[in-house]
Amino acid sequence: MTQHHFTIHITTADDAGDIREVETRAFGFEKEANLVAELLADETARPMLSLLARHDGKAVGHILFTRATFKGRTDAPMMHILAPLAVIPEYQKMGVGGLLIRSGIEHLREMGSKLVYVLGHHDYYPRHGFIPGAGNLGYPAPYPIPEAVKSCWMVQKITPEEVVARGDVQCAQSLMKPEHWRE
Repeated sequence: MTQHHFTIHITTADDAGDIREVETRAFGFEKEANLVAELLADETARPMLSLLARHDGKAVGHILFTRATFKGRTDAPMMHILAPLAVIPEYQKMGVGGLLIRSGIEHLREMGSKLVYVLGHHDYYPRHGFIPGAGNLGYPAPYPIPEAVKSCWMVQKITPEEVVARGDVQCAQSLMKPEHWRE
């Protein structure tokens, strides 16, 4: 297998078309692409981090981290939700997703973010440092997660210091819709 070299950069408005194409091709329909477009324009999602992976100039992967808070609390540490992570089909299983996650967490750490949440595949995300069952750790998801998939709501602490704050996680308005919280 040939070694691919991927570049990763923080997206700008010029990347909007590439982001939409990656999201649509990765998921096979436009729901995520539309959500990403909404989130990128959502003031309540800031500070956010949007990264695009390219191979020979071609957009092959995208990851978006948007701001999370605790419901009814003004003292929440800076936190983010990873949603979505997209890699176009012919580049899946080549490490692009992991590269985007690691790069994203590095950037978030520099921004001062303390915790990252994800609702995702229970085999995939723990390989990248996420701890399953965030609800049991004191971080209930914005919407109830069914018992059978409780482990899919995960958290990762990305700061060396202790994070004592706990609370009901809230996210950007565009993401605060029940349809985004069903597996």
